[in-house]
Amino acid sequence: MMTPPTHHDGDVRDVDVRGPCGMTPLMVAAVRGGGLDSGEDIDSTDDSAAQIISELVAQGAELNATMDKTGETSLHLAARYARADAAKRLLDAGAEANSQDNTGRTPLHAAVAADAMGVFQILLRNRATNLNARMHDGTTPLILAARLAIEGMVEDLIQADADINAADNSGKTALHWASAVNNVDAVNILLSHGANRDAQDDKDETPLFLAAREGSFEACRALLDNFANRDITDHMDRLPRDVASERLHHDIVRLLDEHVPRSPQMVTTIPSGNGGSTASGAGNTIMSPTHAHMITHPTIIASAKQSKQKKQRQQKMNVGGVAGSSAAAAVAAAAAQAAVVVANMGGGVGGLTLSQNPTSPQDGGADLVAGSMRRKAVAKKSGNGAASKKTTNTG
Repeated sequence: MMTPPTHHDGDVRDVDVRGPCGMTPLMVAAVRGGGLDSGEDIDSTDDSAAQIISELVAQGAELNATMDKTGETSLHLAARYARADAAKRLLDAGAEANSQDNTGRTPLHAAVAADAMGVFQILLRNRATNLNARMHDGTTPLILAARLAIEGMVEDLIQADADINAADNSGKTALHWASAVNNVDAVNILLSHGANRDAQDDKDETPLFLAAREGSFEACRALLDNFANRDITDHMDRLPRDVASERLHHDIVRLLDEHVPRSPQMVTTIPSGNGGSTASGAGNTIMSPTHAHMITHPTIIASAKQSKQKKQRQQKMNVGGVAGSSAAAAVAAAAAQAAVVVANMGGGVGGLTLSQNPTSPQDGGADLVAGSMRRKAVAKKSGNGAASKKTTNTG
């Protein structure tokens, strides 16, 4: 025969009793805002949730009890389900801020993964929170925030003095992961706060390698703008360009080949002979997708030498042209003088005629001079013959 429960027995309740899912009443309250037979649902108010948690804590509920399957505490669950009110009440009651679940995640990791900004800010302001806590794979909250591209959390963690160059078990830093997932905002924030742009993981790969391999064009460009070294090789003696080429990321291959980082010490524009425009693929100007106006220092030097040589050649041509014109003028003057002589002699001597349409001033002048000399010779010969004939007749 069963004995009915007495009034005293009804007052005795185990506040840490576990349900079918292995959750205690405090865990349920942290997740749903309800508690032991409270009748509260997920839409309950923050005040109700906080009140239930306070009552359970007052009754001696275990703050750091863990779930059998996941190893999560009530604070983990409050972070995972973005219950800022529950998280604050648990921390105020003395819950462990750095307890780890079966994967090594702390409540801060859980808040980052869930994008639970309210819980994240509460944990960030809590002095007991370890900002550099590592999961079993070495992931820190900063690495997780960079990898998941959670807006605002990367900068907040850096401002709170999280280790910016902390690496996971594979040697990858937050900058590695931000570059791999093309989280450009995180890349720029990390670089602006002094992250090592050329940090190498256990395969000697820099963040530029991960950006090149994963096709993260914007992250790759941001790294190059911040002077990331594209000539560092990995453990297989490959360059970032080689990795991008293997993955058929042709746009990144071109970027790595042509990109010139912005620098105040570089000349960005040089006017060319045709008004400053240079066709793509012509000349020495680099025509990258984003920095078509940029040129390299060797280009500047080569252009200067070429212009000087061209100027010298032009000067020589000008001098030669003047000399040639003077010679032509002299020949033309001699030809004109010879023409006058011929005209006085009747237009020809001994069958010799002058060229009326010379092919060039030099050729016409030569004909005139030759004709004049021949006429003088004929005239001299004729004079000698006449004198000899006169002597014979006289004799």
